[in-house]
Amino acid sequence: MNTCSVFGKCGGCNKLNIDYEKQLESKERNIFKMLKEYQINPDNYHGIIPSPNVYGYRNKMEYSFGNEYKDGPLVLGLRGKKKKYDVFYTRDCKLVNEDFNIIVSETCEFFRRKNIPFRNYKNHTGYLRNLSIRRGYYTDEILVNLVTSFEESYDEEVHEWQELMLNLQLDGTIVSIIQSKTESKANVVKADEMKVLYGRTYFFEKILDLIFKIGPFSFFQTNTKGAEVLYQTALSYADNTDLVYDFYCGTGTISLLLSKKAKQVFGIEILEEAVRAAKDNADLNNIKNVQFYNEDVKEFIKKRESFETPDYIVVDPPRAGLHPNLIRFIKEKKFEKVIYISCNPKTLIPNIKELSEVYTLSDFHLVDMFPHTDHVECVVLMSRL
Repeated sequence: MNTCSVFGKCGGCNKLNIDYEKQLESKERNIFKMLKEYQINPDNYHGIIPSPNVYGYRNKMEYSFGNEYKDGPLVLGLRGKKKKYDVFYTRDCKLVNEDFNIIVSETCEFFRRKNIPFRNYKNHTGYLRNLSIRRGYYTDEILVNLVTSFEESYDEEVHEWQELMLNLQLDGTIVSIIQSKTESKANVVKADEMKVLYGRTYFFEKILDLIFKIGPFSFFQTNTKGAEVLYQTALSYADNTDLVYDFYCGTGTISLLLSKKAKQVFGIEILEEAVRAAKDNADLNNIKNVQFYNEDVKEFIKKRESFETPDYIVVDPPRAGLHPNLIRFIKEKKFEKVIYISCNPKTLIPNIKELSEVYTLSDFHLVDMFPHTDHVECVVLMSRL
């Protein structure tokens, strides 16, 4: 099997040693076990759609600086399974394009030679925290984000590292190198202060026939080709209509794709940065019939007494699933249909059960976006009884 040097230790994936067809069968079995527990039987199950790319499919990775064992040398990679501090050197990861592995190994070896300390999350000392890499599948543009603490004493070394990055032999092209500084006590990729070391603050990527501008912290599906399959599956249920609401719209990908199906699309999203990106992406694609609201979905629906009821809505909630207020709202409004995209079957299936008083589960798809892991996406069509 095509495994890597730290398979079984790092927490990035857990099924590299299992035949891909068997992985898909296992995901199907797990979903149908959950459906059976809730006594739900889809009218039309359309099977599980495999990921177009089984290896090298991820367009984003967040690595940690650390060591594999106490007092061990600096490594750069992913945290171990159920490990709080141990980091494993993922220099030959199978989930990413080879450019990621080159950047990781060259970065690790450089900072190891310079003897620069990594962050110790027990006593909150040390400089190097994380390295985030994003790469456009279609554009081959690469964004690199080095996350450190605020110490100024290593500016010269960071500049040397930046020059090293720009001279690497890669298939893609680095268009952005950023240094994010934070004193957060948690091991999270964030920026209290952001400095552009090279290029711009974003890269471009395409989904279907749209182009998207993606920053270091923008949400974007991590499997570009898989996302196209996911969205095409959902859009196959989107009829031509006057009005559509896209709840939990994120950076507006689905809203913008729906712009061809509806005269007016409203996207609702609580994260301010995501809404800014959604508006930028609408401008970038010259789309005029989509309007974005920076609001919490549960607050948005409270204020819409004169809500104009569309034929259908699209929901793509976070892992927690639909808010109870939104579930009540969907039941009250009795839409013709609800297109539900879910990254978490454990919340999707109870939500389906709650909506079953008003809607039937008429179509059910599984879309594998994350080969070699337990995760799977669902696309569901619920039709009014």
